[in-house]
Formats: sequence, structure tokens, C-alpha cells
Amino acid sequence: MPIFFAALLLLFISPLPSMAMEESKRIDNSEKVYVYVYHLKPPYIEQLELETGLYFELIELFNSFQDKYQFIPQFVPRKRLNREIANDTLDGMILGVHPVWFKDKDKIKFLWTKPLLNDRDEFISPVTKPFNYLGEVSLYNMNIGGVRGYHYFRVAPVLKKRKAKLTPTSSELQLLEMLIKKRLDVAVISRATLNYYFNLYPQWRDLVYFSKVPHEQYYRALLSPIKLESQFNIIESLFEQESFLAALEGLKAKYGFSREVFHK
Repeated sequence: MPIFFAALLLLFISPLPSMAMEESKRIDNSEKVYVYVYHLKPPYIEQLELETGLYFELIELFNSFQDKYQFIPQFVPRKRLNREIANDTLDGMILGVHPVWFKDKDKIKFLWTKPLLNDRDEFISPVTKPFNYLGEVSLYNMNIGGVRGYHYFRVAPVLKKRKAKLTPTSSELQLLEMLIKKRLDVAVISRATLNYYFNLYPQWRDLVYFSKVPHEQYYRALLSPIKLESQFNIIESLFEQESFLAALEGLKAKYGFSREVFHK
């Protein structure tokens, strides 16, 4: 009898499969799809090693509202992605990009979701020496700051004519610090990234002047190779769910994005 009651007691106190176990089982049974990201700057990627930032939370939304696929974020430099595309070996999707950046303005080489986020690249300058972009000539004789490896299409023609100097930096944070120290005449930086640093360092906000005309404004979407059409369609279908759209708007609000969408 004692053995019987002990066994019975063990049956009652043994935990039933938890929600976490069920979720783990669901993930294990789901087909894995890589989602590549390459914008190594906040708020998109805050800490890569911890997988924190807007991109990681957005991919988690994709996983939370469907269970057929497990979308896995992975950082890959843009140059490597370019090689994969050139060699037709791209085996995943790319998040946070625009058709023009991948020479697909007509959206025929890749599949594209609806716009997910909007952003704009600003011309900024020290508030004590404000700069307003009025065309190419307005950049002449300027010391222009930009992140190394980035292409600034309004700045590039001026540099090609050797009418201005480019001072490259390793990050947006360094770029902003140099401008505040007045070591640059003008810089180009994402508004979303600026807002992120202004929240961390509110005293900087009054030291920066914004050109009335930005460098460019655009939306960010998800690119998918055509061979991943079925996986892509699952993400597209999420836009028909009110609960997903509400969660997306909440995530955008958390990171300071507006509802307005910019188109080139």
C-alpha cells in the first residue's frame, strides 16, 4: 500500500507538459527559414550578441502569429548578401530593405512585402552653423560625415567632382559625436537612429540642426527570393490579421516610428 500511494502521489504532483514544452515542440516541428539583417545600428540592432533591437522583435512577431515556419534572424554583412544574390545562392529573406537598394525598383527580381517601417536619412549640422540642403552646390566645400561603406547618393556626385571632403566614421554614434564636437560641417544619419541616441542623450537634441530637405525618405520591407514563395506568402498573410497589425503598430510605436509610409 505505501508503494501504491507513493506512486499515486507522484502521478498527481508530476507537472503536466508546460506551455514552454509545447512551444519548444512546435518550434522543433516547424521548417526553419533564415531572415538576414545587415543594418548594424540601433534601433534596428541594439546588441547583436544578445539579439536585441527592433529587427529581432519583428521576426519574433512573425513566429508568434503563425506556426508553419520558424523564422530565424541572422546577421550577414551586405557585401556577402550581394555575393549570394549574384551567385543565385541566397537561401533566406532579407529584412529592412527597399527595392531600389537591390536594383529591383519594379519588384520583379524578388518578392516584396508591404512596407513594414518608414525612415528617412537626415542632413544634420551643428546648430551654431545650420545647413540646409538646396541641391548639389550647397554641399560644395563642406566636410561631410558618413559611415564607412555607406552610399549617399546625393553626396556621391559632389565627392566625385572633388568639391567636398568626406570624413568616414565607424558608426552612427561616432558620426553624431563628431558633429556635436563641430568636427564636421554636415552629416547624413537615419532619423530613427538619431531618435534612439536622443533618448539616451537628451542634451544632444538641442545641439543638432535638421536640414529642411532630408537626404532621402523611404520605407523598409522584407525581400524574399522567388524560390521561397510559400514561406513568403505566410508572412504576407499576416497582414490580413488584425491582431498582427495591432502588434506591429505597437512595436513601431515602442521604437518611435510613425504610421506614415514614405515612397521613392
